[in-house]
Amino acid sequence: MKSWHPYLESIRLFVERRIGFDDAARQVATAKEILRRLAAQPGLVLADEVGMGKTFVALAVAASVALSDRARRPVVVMVPPSLKEKWPQDFAVFKDKCLDPEASERVRASSADSAISFLKRLDDPIEERSSIIFLTHGAMHRGLTDGWVKLAMIQRSLRGRHRTGPLRRALARCAGSLLWLGWAERHAPDIWDRLLDAPPEDWLRILRRQEIMQANDDAPVPQAVLDVLRDYDTSDIYAALQSIPHRQSATYDDRVADARRVLTDLLKDIWRQCLTRLNVRLPLLVMDEAHHLKNPETQLAGLFQLPDAKADAEEISRGALGGVFERMLFLTATPFQLGHHELCSVLERFDGVAWKAASAPPAGREVFKTQVRELRDCLDAAQIAALNLDAAWGLLCTEDLVVQGCAYKVANAWWDAAKAGTGLTPPGDRVVTSYRGTFERMRLAEQALRPWVIRHLKLRDIDGRPRRERLPGAAIENDDSSAPDKGLALSGPALLPFLLAARATVCAPDSRPVFAEGLASSYEAFLNTRRSLEGATDGDDETITRDNGMDSIGEWYLEQLEHSLPLKGYHASAAHPKVAATAQRTLAAWRQGEKVLVFCHYIATGRILRQVISGLLREEVARLGAEKLGCKADKTGEQLERLGRRFFDTDSPARRACDAEVMAMLQPYKSLDAHGKVLLEVVRRYLRTPSFLVRYFPLGKERLGAVAVEKAFAADDASGLSLRAVVRGFFEFLERCVEDERAGYLQAIHRVQTGGITGREARKTFADDEFQGGATELFLPNVRLVNGATKHETRQRLMRTFNSPFFPEVLVASSVMAEGVDLHRFCRYVIHHDLCWNPSTLEQRTGRVDRIGAKVEQCGQPIRVYLPYLAETQDEKMYRVVMDRERWFSVVMGEKFSTNVRSTEKLAQRVPLPSSLAAELAFRLEVV
Repeated sequence: MKSWHPYLESIRLFVERRIGFDDAARQVATAKEILRRLAAQPGLVLADEVGMGKTFVALAVAASVALSDRARRPVVVMVPPSLKEKWPQDFAVFKDKCLDPEASERVRASSADSAISFLKRLDDPIEERSSIIFLTHGAMHRGLTDGWVKLAMIQRSLRGRHRTGPLRRALARCAGSLLWLGWAERHAPDIWDRLLDAPPEDWLRILRRQEIMQANDDAPVPQAVLDVLRDYDTSDIYAALQSIPHRQSATYDDRVADARRVLTDLLKDIWRQCLTRLNVRLPLLVMDEAHHLKNPETQLAGLFQLPDAKADAEEISRGALGGVFERMLFLTATPFQLGHHELCSVLERFDGVAWKAASAPPAGREVFKTQVRELRDCLDAAQIAALNLDAAWGLLCTEDLVVQGCAYKVANAWWDAAKAGTGLTPPGDRVVTSYRGTFERMRLAEQALRPWVIRHLKLRDIDGRPRRERLPGAAIENDDSSAPDKGLALSGPALLPFLLAARATVCAPDSRPVFAEGLASSYEAFLNTRRSLEGATDGDDETITRDNGMDSIGEWYLEQLEHSLPLKGYHASAAHPKVAATAQRTLAAWRQGEKVLVFCHYIATGRILRQVISGLLREEVARLGAEKLGCKADKTGEQLERLGRRFFDTDSPARRACDAEVMAMLQPYKSLDAHGKVLLEVVRRYLRTPSFLVRYFPLGKERLGAVAVEKAFAADDASGLSLRAVVRGFFEFLERCVEDERAGYLQAIHRVQTGGITGREARKTFADDEFQGGATELFLPNVRLVNGATKHETRQRLMRTFNSPFFPEVLVASSVMAEGVDLHRFCRYVIHHDLCWNPSTLEQRTGRVDRIGAKVEQCGQPIRVYLPYLAETQDEKMYRVVMDRERWFSVVMGEKFSTNVRSTEKLAQRVPLPSSLAAELAFRLEVV
């Protein structure tokens, strides 16, 4: 079948140090297949796993469509607010690295975060028009705040009524205040009379003449709005204008404010109606994070609504973007965790394409609706079969893992033998029978789903070695991924609080024991969940509600629990068994030169982890320094800072050797010549820090010279990469960055100071929003915290610096850093300090370091994923349930389960589903 738009063979997605040949070949094949399918259908979903480069595939499709469109109409890419900067940055890389010069010259992009700015982009002349417009989710729902559009609506209400008279004079007198455009009349006091007497098409010329607008400004009122206003009834606005005061008085300002409020309410309603009557036709919509469309009642989904031909058109209004786009491409990494009904609801948004356009899908709207109904029926049947298998599997116990009289200890081995279907116990036979029916139904559903969804999975191995190693429970202590799966042991003072929590949990079997989850995270998190849930969590995808059903006995246990906690303070917090394990593993990785990303659910836990890890690092730096310097530990901080200044801030052999190393590494990268001074300072500053000195340099009586510096640059981290290789790799990455991206990284690494380990030196390295209370004397610049209280600017800066070889070396993050963030270039250690009931949340977090171009691909060593949990507590139940349901999520779409005590107890006791069984049943929807 001929492609809907010819794919531009000149687009190449291989980008050295970013996208390898194999990934680029897959992405190109995917882009071609998307365009091929869009020739015959209204849309499809690209659902590759996290970190596989969906953005670049979508940009290749968008560029191909935009460049092939004869009318030069733009492609619209709708992005979540959290990613509104990332998409344009990725586009700049795509344009520079993936397009030939001719195509790159023709493709332009711009952004819009309101409907007005979006419509103004559409008005640009062809020679200046954007090829791609990045439109923020929610932009089309924002109320009308643009004063010029309001003035055009007011002018339309006056047409044929008042060219002169008291109302016009009153309006001209207060228009600046009424429309929040008072600054304009300071340039030209009579500007309102001029504009009200001229058609809006001439306003730009008038405003430029008065120097109110510049030569490159857009027309104040989009053409699409003017088209709607020509035959629009604005009598309600005219009536509201009668309340404008005609004379100055003591209440003049109040009366203008009242009139402004009335007009604003009226104009909001008229603006919504205007949007539904827009006559715009565009070739393609790309929707990122498309799972937000799953609920048809949401504002976002309502944008694409088309009136049903059988319904009364007056009862169903068209969405602002209904019938605007000829095709749609949706992006999501979690299509099957929506649930099959919600997935179909997402696909039904394709009904909002421009079916009346000449280039509409050839089969027509009714055929599309029939196809979605048939798909829903297939998915219904597959879901019923999968739920039957789930129920059958739930009846299986370890005594049933028998085949032909041979007992198996592990479900994976039993399943490999049980598939033959002979010599099984009755529950085992029921599982095999259910499996066969499910397999058949899943294959039929896969066949029906294949035209609509493309999904690729990451390779699980790199050169014969696993891409990831999962280290659950106590494995965080011994760092052995082959060790038996068991939890962290409880002992000493920590034992009593968890025993009391277990007794309190039993007292409320039908509620979710949030207090127990908080206690497993940290003592501070427990106190927050106990006293007030407000602010206890930070933007997770679950809504935590206060525990209910707790009787008086349970409340007594909780009170005793609170009294039994260790005394408040840093050392008590550090003694929490999971906090201690996370902090010690982070410290061990730091000793080996590795960066660590720690995710936690609770705000209080994140703050205490920062303090504890900082405290341990400070103590370790002091200990190592005391050994090498031969002094007392409490004196090492000042001595190390003095040594760093002496050897790297003066013309010493160490400084000259460091400079020579850096300049030699920079020599091949000519685009970095202008930034050599900054990069030299950053590397020098990093080497002089106490935490680097004690790990990589001989201290004491031995002088730091060229040999010591050379050895420091040659020292390998746990991944087998030397500092020299890591820094050179970063320089190569900067060389291949586009200009704005490079500037962002350079500014970030130059701004994040390394500081020292003394309180005064360390404190001055932090932005104000990073403190968030706590013992600031324990903070180290090596360790940073990012949560909902961290400003966007600070988040972006820390993201870039963590994605460099320099500080921070440890990042403690909440869910605000779990999506749409790249943290993968120099980190392969991730600790899920807090678990989550939704396995996709854990996958999204891990996906921050498991992406195309990640460190794992450079060094060949696996990503180490730590999942600590406390043995024989609610924490272990949560772990068992989540790990098992992770496999079931690929079989039972969008499965929802209760998280109360009674339900999780049953789920935790189930025989784990073999990963091979889940893989056999899972949908295969990749492009072959």
